[in-house]
Amino acid sequence: MCNKGEHQAAAPDRPLTREDFTSAQWQHLERCVALAEEALLAGDAPFGSVLVNAQGEVLREDRNRVNTVNKTYHPEIELARWAATHLDRDTRQQCVMYTSGEHCPMCSAAHGWAELGAIVYIHTTGQLTEWMQSFG
Repeated sequence: MCNKGEHQAAAPDRPLTREDFTSAQWQHLERCVALAEEALLAGDAPFGSVLVNAQGEVLREDRNRVNTVNKTYHPEIELARWAATHLDRDTRQQCVMYTSGEHCPMCSAAHGWAELGAIVYIHTTGQLTEWMQSFG
């Protein structure tokens, strides 16, 4: 799920737990969950993302708005777009995007084109699919 580095935990051959993250990393992930909940309560899909620089400072955050703005308004795309406009290449490459869910193909492309650094996500697409099916 994530690469080893200052803001990332190593990805072992097991699911990561709270103990695998620093307090700051965990706070970023908790904020992603809060943003996802905000999106869900607003009628959007449950996704939230936080963009953090190499110093651990939150640069920007957003939530999914596919029903309230437009079908392509994913927070990862919006953060990548913002970073590409406001940050130089070196800064972008050192950023970490924390997000509630694994990137979809659109978000992966935006992340790559913006040349952002690591991605740390809470759940895989497969896990989300299973959860959605169990909820009906």
